[in-house]
Amino acid sequence: MENKHKKINVGGLFFDNVTLDEALLLIEEKLEKNKTKKTELVALANQDIINQVRKVAGLTTDKINKNSFLILPDGFSIVLASRLLGTSLKERVAGPDLMESLLAFSNKKGYKSFFLGAKENVSYALCERVKKRFPKLKISGRYSPPFGNFSKKENDKMIAMINRSKADFLWVSFGCPKQEKWILDNIEKIKVPLSFGIGAAFDFLSGSLLRAPKVIRKLKLEWLYRLMQEPKRLWKRYFYGGLGFLFIILKQKFFR
Repeated sequence: MENKHKKINVGGLFFDNVTLDEALLLIEEKLEKNKTKKTELVALANQDIINQVRKVAGLTTDKINKNSFLILPDGFSIVLASRLLGTSLKERVAGPDLMESLLAFSNKKGYKSFFLGAKENVSYALCERVKKRFPKLKISGRYSPPFGNFSKKENDKMIAMINRSKADFLWVSFGCPKQEKWILDNIEKIKVPLSFGIGAAFDFLSGSLLRAPKVIRKLKLEWLYRLMQEPKRLWKRYFYGGLGFLFIILKQKFFR
């Protein structure tokens, strides 16, 4: 399955118009070739990253578009926005679903994963839990760096660990947009075929944060379930972020 599907512009990011299953096929083909000299980003993008790229120095939609193997809509608001713009995306591709599917795939095919980020207890629980679910899964390494900005020494240490691991997948959980910016800032140095900015997927798959039940997800209300779990942390992101995102989409629709 060649990567010739239509790309859809939502807020300046060119999303790949694929289903979860189609994304998995494209990733499988990419790994079979595996001739990379540098990593490529698989961006799981929601409305928050579209808001954040306008505020973070050194991170732009152009930089994400140029260096991404896939850009996937990790948020139903992205799908709704694509419909408003008249170019509907097929479906939401949630980060935890993609990660879980690729770990199951790796369990069968022998691909290796490196887990970078989250707190030490979350990282440890993640590895323990996925190994129970996928006994043949190859975990080539994990590391929880200190919180905050990384020194050059710390950054070089992380990249050396990752490259020595010879992983096929690099899963990065620093939070949006720090994880995407870190991958892109180091894209020439990381020798792993695909890197994922995966956010809260570490928390969900480790069991440290409960994900919304499937019925809630089918109703497109996972955002509300998360808000109820972490209201103090998320209410500004969803309320003010939602208004900011709506402004960006309306501007795109009427003034492009």
